[in-house]
Amino acid sequence: MVGAFVLIGLFVGSWAVSIPEVERVLGGGPGLLGVALTVALGLAAVVNAWGGVLAERLGTSRAMALALTAFAVVVGAGSVAPAPVGLFLAVVLAFTALGPVDVVANVAATAALADQPGRLARVHATYNGGGAIGAALAGVLLFALGAWSWRLAWVATAVAAVVLALVVRGRQLPAGHPGEHVGFAEGIRILRRERMLSVAVAFALGSLVEGGVTTWGVLQLREQVDAGVLVGATSSLLGFAIACAVRLSVGRVATLRGARIVLVVGTSCAAVGLLLLALVPVLVLAAAGLVLAAGGISVSWPLLMSEVGRGRPRPGALVGALSSVGYVGLVIGPGLIGLVAGWFGLPVGIGLLALSAAALPTVLLVRWRSAGGLSG
Repeated sequence: MVGAFVLIGLFVGSWAVSIPEVERVLGGGPGLLGVALTVALGLAAVVNAWGGVLAERLGTSRAMALALTAFAVVVGAGSVAPAPVGLFLAVVLAFTALGPVDVVANVAATAALADQPGRLARVHATYNGGGAIGAALAGVLLFALGAWSWRLAWVATAVAAVVLALVVRGRQLPAGHPGEHVGFAEGIRILRRERMLSVAVAFALGSLVEGGVTTWGVLQLREQVDAGVLVGATSSLLGFAIACAVRLSVGRVATLRGARIVLVVGTSCAAVGLLLLALVPVLVLAAAGLVLAAGGISVSWPLLMSEVGRGRPRPGALVGALSSVGYVGLVIGPGLIGLVAGWFGLPVGIGLLALSAAALPTVLLVRWRSAGGLSG
């Protein structure tokens, strides 16, 4: 389970640093890259719902092995895809295939630790640790070998996914045994029945911001603030490292009230950091804003998963539904921010992310107030 989170982090971390190179090869500026990611994440949102269902029906152990194998095949083929059409399809399929790995890992983690939000956050910290390593490796490769070397990171990811799939076949993950044959819409019905749709909206906003920080933050530093590849890679690495440290520190949180306070403070800090990144043309302050945004928004995913998974030994359908609804933020985000950046400039797009980060705690506070406060 932890290996899957690390693998996802390695891929996303190397991707974050390599985005400017991929954008140049694709052509079409941030708008085309945003469209590619929007298509990919739209497909992933649909696939994720089925991923939650399969994790429930087959058990997380078998579902994880299948998801990792599919991801390895897609990323391995994508590493040699020609540009621009082949590369466009490679980006779409890679992020589509990453979705099921993500959702099954979240199902297993939530099944084990939903009632312990701090420990769940620590498991999610391994994703950020993997992201920091991926960002560092990608930065070194790009600096040493040139713009094409991001493809080597894809090859390494494919190999790691194959190895992990083989390991998973011999392990029993949490909720690893086959369960009920739940329907595709069961998770959505649970969200509606238990009045958790507002949590799903908050999850979508958090996903939009976290994905936006990863996708556009380094691009803002490298192109708008005129930072080089090493500065961009270092800032991305620090962002992942700070997010990892924040999630590890959240490990001390053991109560529902404490988790909710951390959510409000963290997401508010993310909004402030994004405003710094968007508005301040001083490299040190802009980089600090990126790090603050990455650290602040990092608490949203694990703590919101804990919010909906409490008391559920088999949360497969529910986590799949939450991931699908949450991925709406990832679906809308890249295309929306890319189009806004193309029309008005990337700082305006980053500012839109800041507004989304500020809206997240507002949605949650309204929900909690109607439910009787932070402890309700």
